[in-house]
Amino acid sequence: MRIIVVSILLILFCPLISNAQSGEKSIDPQKEIKLKENENEDTSLKIFPVPVTDSRFTITSDKAFEFVRMTNIIGQETTREKFSYPRNRAVISFSDARKGIYLVTIRYEDKTRVVKKILVDS
Repeated sequence: MRIIVVSILLILFCPLISNAQSGEKSIDPQKEIKLKENENEDTSLKIFPVPVTDSRFTITSDKAFEFVRMTNIIGQETTREKFSYPRNRAVISFSDARKGIYLVTIRYEDKTRVVKKILVDS
């Protein structure tokens, strides 16, 4: 009797186990499309050089941006730049940042935001 119950359980759960082991995930097609759209949204944004040295970096974008904020990984703001007119290129200088990972928030003219990670090595 036990052998029959174990066999039935294996038959029912084998497909689930094999999908989990192979790494297959069922993805909602609509969510997949949204992810792809979001990936392409900020492809024109570039921050260089990375890793950042000499306490400055350059941001370029096809869309005009009006605000840049740099925070450390725990959320403390280290640098803030608000421009008097939107621009597509800016050099951001900072003085008090230590070595580490920082988040750069860029706010575009249309009020959308993008957050990028950078590494400061100076």
